[in-house]
Amino acid sequence: MDRNVEPSIDQGVYGLLSSANLPVPNQMVTIYAAGAPGAFATSDPDGFYQIDLPNGDYMLCTVGCITISTPSSATVRYDWTDGPGGGTWDKI
Repeated sequence: MDRNVEPSIDQGVYGLLSSANLPVPNQMVTIYAAGAPGAFATSDPDGFYQIDLPNGDYMLCTVGCITISTPSSATVRYDWTDGPGGGTWDKI
């Protein structure tokens, strides 16, 4: 699995979804803002997702959730790895 990815967005969040070191395609990734779904993406065949977002604080969710902050005019990368207990988000 190629872990070298670059987003085509200028601002927001992107990353890879994997399980047993294999990409997880067609997995929904949802951003929650103020408790309500704000944006979503579906991972591509390589497990890659990206969501264009204004700067702010959000909940990033797939099987599990994590609180993230997106900076102004920049991107942040969070990868999801499926595993015991449901899996983990890692900031890269």
